[in-house]
Amino acid sequence: MTDDYDQNFENELNRSLLTEGDFTDEPIDLTNCEKEPIHIPGMIQPHGALLVAANDDARTVVQCSRNVDLLLGTPAESLLGQPLSAVIGERALAFVEESLVRPAAGDKQHFLEMTIDLPDGSAEFFAIFHVSDELLVVELERPTNDDAPVVDDFEWVQAFFTRIKRTHSRAGASQVAAELVKDILGYDRVMVYEFDADWNGKVIAEAKNSTMEPFLGHHYPASDIPKQARALYVRNWVRTIVDMDYEPVPVVPTLQPSGKPLNLSLSVLRSVSPIHIEYMKNMGVGATMTISLIHGGELWGMIACHHESPKYVPHRQRNLCNFLGSFFSSELHQRQKLDDYQGELHLKSLAQRLARVFGAPGTPDQLKDKLTADEDALLSVMNASGAAVQYKGRLLLFGSTPGAAQIVKLAVWLSQQAEDYAYHTNRLSSVYPQAAEYPDKAAGVIFLSLSSDYRDHILWFRPEVVQTVTWAGDPAKAVVRVGEGYRISPRKSFEAWQEVVTNTSLPWESKELHTLSDLKSIALKQTEEDLRLAEEKSILYARTLKENESRYLQLMEYSAVAFVTLTEGRIVFANLEAARLLHVSEATELIGRDLADWIDPSSEAELAHMLGRIGAAATQLRSCRLRMKSVSDAPVELDMTLAHVVYGGKPSIMAIAREASGDADEENLFTEVTRELSRFIHTDSLTELPNRRFFDENLAKGWRQSADNGQAMAIIMLDLDNFRSYNAMFGYQGADNCLRWVAESLSAVGNMRNAVVSRYGGASFVLTLAEEPTPEGRASVDMLADQLRQTVISLQIPHPQPGVGEYLTASVGVAVEADVREGSPSDLVGRAEKALAIAKAEGKNRVSAL
Repeated sequence: MTDDYDQNFENELNRSLLTEGDFTDEPIDLTNCEKEPIHIPGMIQPHGALLVAANDDARTVVQCSRNVDLLLGTPAESLLGQPLSAVIGERALAFVEESLVRPAAGDKQHFLEMTIDLPDGSAEFFAIFHVSDELLVVELERPTNDDAPVVDDFEWVQAFFTRIKRTHSRAGASQVAAELVKDILGYDRVMVYEFDADWNGKVIAEAKNSTMEPFLGHHYPASDIPKQARALYVRNWVRTIVDMDYEPVPVVPTLQPSGKPLNLSLSVLRSVSPIHIEYMKNMGVGATMTISLIHGGELWGMIACHHESPKYVPHRQRNLCNFLGSFFSSELHQRQKLDDYQGELHLKSLAQRLARVFGAPGTPDQLKDKLTADEDALLSVMNASGAAVQYKGRLLLFGSTPGAAQIVKLAVWLSQQAEDYAYHTNRLSSVYPQAAEYPDKAAGVIFLSLSSDYRDHILWFRPEVVQTVTWAGDPAKAVVRVGEGYRISPRKSFEAWQEVVTNTSLPWESKELHTLSDLKSIALKQTEEDLRLAEEKSILYARTLKENESRYLQLMEYSAVAFVTLTEGRIVFANLEAARLLHVSEATELIGRDLADWIDPSSEAELAHMLGRIGAAATQLRSCRLRMKSVSDAPVELDMTLAHVVYGGKPSIMAIAREASGDADEENLFTEVTRELSRFIHTDSLTELPNRRFFDENLAKGWRQSADNGQAMAIIMLDLDNFRSYNAMFGYQGADNCLRWVAESLSAVGNMRNAVVSRYGGASFVLTLAEEPTPEGRASVDMLADQLRQTVISLQIPHPQPGVGEYLTASVGVAVEADVREGSPSDLVGRAEKALAIAKAEGKNRVSAL
């Protein structure tokens, strides 16, 4: 027996019963199909049987499907009134009861494999059970001879994960999903279907048999899937119709003991609307399966599978489709979020450029000159073909626009329509008839006021785009006049039907509309904010440099090994041991000198080469052996190790040196100091965690090892939320203590997984680890990422700021490269940074994975 329900993907579903709605008992046709009570049909499909048990001690059977005699060998009338255990057995009923007492289990869907004793012997069944109006609903299906999947479950899931992740676009991922579902389930046609804001649908990907007519790119009107049907799609991931010619099986008695019809909102055997059956038959479809695409509890599309003849998909494969539907929904949502985020970043940068132009002092003529020089940014920020800027009494025109007099009249009307300083439409002439005079210039418009009195403003224009929308059949033919009335007749033809749309521009996208708020706020505040941030960064940078210099000086000043620091090729620091080694009486005599002054000409080229290499590759220590200029007859050689540092605010090179004398004690001391230097340059001075330099080097090393071992490489990047405000509230000392607490806790979590946490910079931390390239390995990475996030919360560091929350939180970005031979460390770091940015954009205190 198994109960496969306990899956995270069920959290997306609305498992409440459908009860609210304007339903009717009148005959249903297309004029009132949205009122059809499809959740209480009183019938099921015949490929299974249904039992309904009361919530009493015996679980008395109070309703059942009329066909129980065919599946269970006992007439319906004989089962009614019997305890459920008499039908499915005591052991199975005990398992059912155990499942239902778990927290919040009543409205969930549970699965069970059971053996039932029949009059002619025992038989295997799949059972799916849930609670409806306090009644236990058990649906039974008999396995068929071809129930075994064509491929192993794990292979299927792995293929789905791998191929989807390797695609580079939302369209590519959709096409791969359609092809994989078709290959595995064997349907004749599989389509990925997406809803628009008005619930019209569009086929965005399709896999089909070669002889079938293509539906890719076709649109379907919202009336094809009424509101209450969409409501049921968010209650189950998967729905099937095994045979379009099926005869519905009634539930007896029709009403439950309370006198109400049985609510089958959560049923997998529920009989579907006759209108839907007629619709599908008109398409030539013999069987269907649909997989809901849901994110955040909202239905945004479906994977629709069509077969020309009857087709039964066993429970095991349907259950896998539950999981794949959830994964694909999330994956496409993340792809869209990433695309939107990258687009918004670009538009934000353009908005900032414009804000600086408007924020700078100057006359309208000077503003015009600046905008003319940056006209591309002005138009591109809204992907517009023209713009009009009314500023300080001057009207400035850019690109393709209506005439000045027309714009002045339009601006007056737009200022009256604007809310919160803005207004937009892509069908201007439908709300402002005068715009019909210039659709080639301004079929769409965005208005943004730059002042509280609306005198200064910007208008962006888009021209008419004559669009051709391809519908799957003429949607207007859905309602047919019959005699004195109307009858909903699902259209008989699904051949491509084209509609021409005029006086409409391309719609304004959300990323462009989001930029409006940026422009409103940035235009007023950008100058002040830039000054404040510049001052803050300057203070932080100076403080960091001071800390690092203090650490270097502490290491160097009294060391028994010679230290010198070079800036722009000249010695700027030297300790006493360096003075002794280079044969001068005081270290100050070395300041301002060139180190090459003490190097034999035979080694000058080697020194220059090493200095060049360490300057170019600032992430590594480098060692060499050089010959000194002789001060006696015996030649002297130096062992020297160099490292890149920042000293006095400038890129510099630190060198440690000793005579290559072969003395074991000196050699050990030199080795120890070299190790200490390495630790210093790879350790963050504040948190004592490995620093960014260590992370970069360790990632490259781990990448090579993962390639050799066939492992995946993962990066988890964490950033403390709203830490700038925390810093402002508690000061640098409080912020430093906070970072130390967080660093210590994160390091402890990482150590449990043998993974090293590094400080990435500011309030950001990063962790790398190698994992097996399997779904289990990926799940382990995701679990660790959430553990790190929870660790920050568990510290309960107070952050008492309105709108932020009671305690400090963190956002986490995760990126995994399953095959390191196909990618690069820098690409993986970039993906982790993008994932972190998405987590921030989606509300913070969450994990986002790419």
